[in-house]
Amino acid sequence: ILPDISKETAFKDATFASPQEFVKILYPHAVEAAKAMNLDPKAMIAQAAVETGWGKNLIHKNDGENSHNLFGIKADKRWDGEKATIDTLEFVNNLPEKQQSSFRSYGSFTHSMDDYVDFIKSNPRYEHAIQKTETPKDYFNALQDAGYATDPQYADKVMSVFNGTILGELIP
Repeated sequence: ILPDISKETAFKDATFASPQEFVKILYPHAVEAAKAMNLDPKAMIAQAAVETGWGKNLIHKNDGENSHNLFGIKADKRWDGEKATIDTLEFVNNLPEKQQSSFRSYGSFTHSMDDYVDFIKSNPRYEHAIQKTETPKDYFNALQDAGYATDPQYADKVMSVFNGTILGELIP
């Protein structure tokens, strides 16, 4: 059942039945995308899991179409593609604050992963993170330090998933 689309806002909805399905479907795409960054594909899956709640909170546009945005990349003035605007929780001075933000929308999960790689590699603010991709913990700490996410616990959350049971069981 779709929400009332007369509203001009997007919404979040589940796309995957389980974390296992999330990994099974996305891991092959992550393997390819991660090569371009010399990053462990498991790290990309961990980050996407944190950003989307294992696919339970993927952004859908107001017409119900999936945005395929796995990494919470916002649609700022540099983005000329499709977008979806939703209410989101951002941390301002380490306190959560409800805001409305526009996020990039993609035609597929592969496009989302490829854009993530391009976004990180082409943005000078993440240059230090790119130099740390051999160690996921260092990479996510550098991403957080560069302002990728407003959550002050972001890197710890991603590493918790990276080191967690689900990925440990599904990805050797």
